[in-house]
Amino acid sequence: MVFKSLEQVLPIIEPPIVVGISGGVDSMVLLHAMQEKGFAPIAAHFNHKLRDESDQESELIRTYCLDTSLPFRSASGDVRQFAGEGSYSIEEAARILRYQFLFEVAVTEMAGAVAVAHHADDQVETILMNLLRGAGAKGLSGMQVVSIPNAWHETIPLVRPLLDVSKQELIDYQLEHNLPVIEDLSNQEEIYFRNKIRHTLVPQLEKLTPGFHQRLLQTAQILSAEDQALEYFCNIAWKTCRHSQGASYIQLSREELLDYPIAVQRRIIRKALKNLRPDNLELSFLQVEAALDFVRTPTRKSANWVAKVNLSQSPKLVVLSTWETDVVKNQFPQLLDHNHIQISDQGEISLGNGWYLIISPVEYSPGQFDRTEIPGEDFLVWMDRSAIMGNAVLRSRQEGDMIKPLGMGGSSMKVSDMMINEKIPAPYREDWPLISGKDMILWVPGGRLSQEASITGESESLVELKFIRRKK
Repeated sequence: MVFKSLEQVLPIIEPPIVVGISGGVDSMVLLHAMQEKGFAPIAAHFNHKLRDESDQESELIRTYCLDTSLPFRSASGDVRQFAGEGSYSIEEAARILRYQFLFEVAVTEMAGAVAVAHHADDQVETILMNLLRGAGAKGLSGMQVVSIPNAWHETIPLVRPLLDVSKQELIDYQLEHNLPVIEDLSNQEEIYFRNKIRHTLVPQLEKLTPGFHQRLLQTAQILSAEDQALEYFCNIAWKTCRHSQGASYIQLSREELLDYPIAVQRRIIRKALKNLRPDNLELSFLQVEAALDFVRTPTRKSANWVAKVNLSQSPKLVVLSTWETDVVKNQFPQLLDHNHIQISDQGEISLGNGWYLIISPVEYSPGQFDRTEIPGEDFLVWMDRSAIMGNAVLRSRQEGDMIKPLGMGGSSMKVSDMMINEKIPAPYREDWPLISGKDMILWVPGGRLSQEASITGESESLVELKFIRRKK
């Protein structure tokens, strides 16, 4: 039997190679073929503890490796507990724990790669699953023979040497060499999405269009080449859009991102989400679109969580983070010490997190204009100078704060309600700076100006209040 991909790819990988073994036909054939061809495999088995046969599988593999003088590494984990803690499906949780283990072994053993036994039939199922979930060229390309970097490691490749081999060919090989196997009976149960594809959809498609397998795999090859071309241009765009990056956050230039075609925008967002959360193994179209809808809506300051990543933005930057970090917190003005700071008609006040309030007079002749805000500036306002003279302070929110927003006919509303309406991110509302008069809030930065501080025909002089952020 000819293993084309195996014989082309594995010789260029530095041994040893960690092989993920389940005890089924596919992985046992891969292990045997690699040993026969001298590729120095290390058998690695993760016991998911999900079935009665799990321990029996582990023992079969251990015995086989002992009999054939192959190194064997094993581990087990509580998949159900991990699934519950991370809100994963059982399938996804098992996969995450399994691959984490395989790459931990690879690092420990200084292996050149991790090899798994996905075959051509798996490839067909994967493409169909991705199609039904809503995928682009990358998803419809299916699995790659070599993936580097991958979700598990930046430099250790994930190798699939059997993608050009059918399931029947593997069964024939196993029977010819009398390899011991234990088949996972859950593969026959149609409670899992992949099993429904395998046992119901694929046979129907094969009846409808004989030769369907091969044509689908050819289409995947075409899409794979086009995906690689698009990925090349996306990597160039990524360097342009990425403003900064840390272990738990990525900042993107909002303007640069939105200048690119929609296909590139989607890939940049997908790349950012996966960089921050490598366990986002199956990002959906809807998740990526939710993130892009947020970016396209400049009035929205926070999108909460998309695919386990928090999104927030200022006028120029989009910030994606796995949790609240200083760089995220500093995207918005925050009055951290909660003091009441008297303000006048001119001066500069530090808020304590890199933000400053700058107050300056505005050249103005009565009747010159009636604008009360500069369009597009969330943190800048012009107001009647008399409103802040004597009584105005800079402070954070207090229980019961009220404001009479300009344009509401003198009606009052709670500042807390305004913050919600204006999409001020919830984690930052407590320390959000406010300009307060004697009895009522005069301005909510990022929100609305009070009618009591607005410019009227009787205004004699104006001041500009502006919150700015200075980088260290």
